[in-house]
Amino acid sequence: MLARVLVYPALLLGALLLLAALLAAGMPLAFAPYVAATVAAVVLLAVERWMPYRREWQPTASDFADDSLFLLLVQLALPLGLMWLTAFGVQRALGGAGVVLALWPQHWPIAAQLVAKIVLGDFLRYWLHRAAHTWTPLWRLHAVHHQPEKLYTTNVFRFHPFEKALQFLCDTLPFVLIGIGPEVLAYYFVFYAVSGLLQHCDCDIRLGWLNYVVSGPEVHRWHHSRRVAESNHNYAHSFVVWDLVFGTYFRPRNAEVERLGLAVGDYPRRFLAQLGAPFLARAPVGRDDAA
Repeated sequence: MLARVLVYPALLLGALLLLAALLAAGMPLAFAPYVAATVAAVVLLAVERWMPYRREWQPTASDFADDSLFLLLVQLALPLGLMWLTAFGVQRALGGAGVVLALWPQHWPIAAQLVAKIVLGDFLRYWLHRAAHTWTPLWRLHAVHHQPEKLYTTNVFRFHPFEKALQFLCDTLPFVLIGIGPEVLAYYFVFYAVSGLLQHCDCDIRLGWLNYVVSGPEVHRWHHSRRVAESNHNYAHSFVVWDLVFGTYFRPRNAEVERLGLAVGDYPRRFLAQLGAPFLARAPVGRDDAA
């Protein structure tokens, strides 16, 4: 079915074009990216119902409730707060001291700046993500994201707030400090959000050769396998080439991922309990606990 091939590129490109149209129509930069990403998410939820990869992965009402809390508090409120309190605060302090870090190539076309941000941002996120699977303190936080035993669009939001803060410090703050413009960050936000939704979606998407360029669902599902030999791969968020370069790419031919999640039977499943889970005795203490 042609739709299986077109959903990923069409939705991602469509979200970016929608953002451009909204900005051209005069919508404030503070709102337009969220509108574009929300429209893409609604479309993807419909596609998920239309051509699911596994019907047993469809979320329940309680799943959606917890996903919504992660979205509102961890994915929206926390990054916005960090942006204002940390990024712009530090930038103002540097400016007041006469230190200007205007290193970002703002004279480049927006599309070229976006590609640069995707490639460089993914490089930093790749190493943070890889460390989260090899260093116990980070794995305790990251285990929250690996707890679900199924993958679907909205459980991509499930990250512990401490890990989300580390992601911000890794892939947003450095670029703000060297002078990246807000319009580029807006386009990057839409690309990052929609590619993440697609990565987790329960859709029967077939990317073919694009699986060696982007980290789509066919690649990312293996990262959530309960088997450590399978899941300790595919760390890139969007630009899967970093996995190819550093030898962590994994997508076996003629095979499908089996069980997902953690091998910790009593790991908390609800939002509030998961906030404290990394600090409890029963939390996974190393990646091998998920074997």
